[in-house]
Amino acid sequence: MKILYVSDLDGTLLNMNQELNLSTIEKLNNLIEKGINFTISTGRGDSIRTILKDVNFKLPVMILNGTLNYDFAKKEYVNAKPIPTEKVLELMNKLGNFNTKTFEIQTIVDNKLSRFGITNWNKSSKVLAINLLFAEERKEELSNILNKIQGINFFIHRKVYSNGECFCDIILENVSKASRLKELKKRYGFDKVISFGDSENDLPLAEVSDEFYAVDNGSEMVKEKATAVIESCYDDGVANFILKNNNTIWR
Repeated sequence: MKILYVSDLDGTLLNMNQELNLSTIEKLNNLIEKGINFTISTGRGDSIRTILKDVNFKLPVMILNGTLNYDFAKKEYVNAKPIPTEKVLELMNKLGNFNTKTFEIQTIVDNKLSRFGITNWNKSSKVLAINLLFAEERKEELSNILNKIQGINFFIHRKVYSNGECFCDIILENVSKASRLKELKKRYGFDKVISFGDSENDLPLAEVSDEFYAVDNGSEMVKEKATAVIESCYDDGVANFILKNNNTIWR
């Protein structure tokens, strides 16, 4: 059986210093060298090139919640799914009175990802995502605004490394971690998908995976929906699970 292992990054594979444990890097590279199919699905963008540079990926990494892939071997972004410019302008208009701590627009031009504020983005670029950071008590207010806008998909989740704040990731309609994972599964002919996560924005992975595991430091909601709970991100939970899951194959 051809199995694909897919992990979220923040709070799942990365420790709370937003880094990979050296032991995780070593274990993952050994697993990949032995033929294990492993990749990442994350809301992060260009920062993955630095954070994951020491992992020898053979498969594309899925970034910005499914809007884009990054090929480490070719060092290029592929298969972008941008938001139309007119929809970006509509979002700016509708969110004009919603007070956020940050309002970032992530774009791609000539294989380069860039971040802009609401006033200085390059309107000739392809907008992949709009990212908001705001106070958690305003979740319902923001959801009510965005639910009235057609042609987009959005995910609201608590900020992993800080209390009392939430992220909102706005992307193209019908694009998600789930849709991108389904494409990857079909393209490479995987028979089974096992995924890992810690927060609400990882639940789309659970929907299209045969098994979904929550790390011990994850949210209670995610743990309740998981196949089981594994060791935390501090303790190489994902890498250790994959090792144990394949011990019988290598004996």
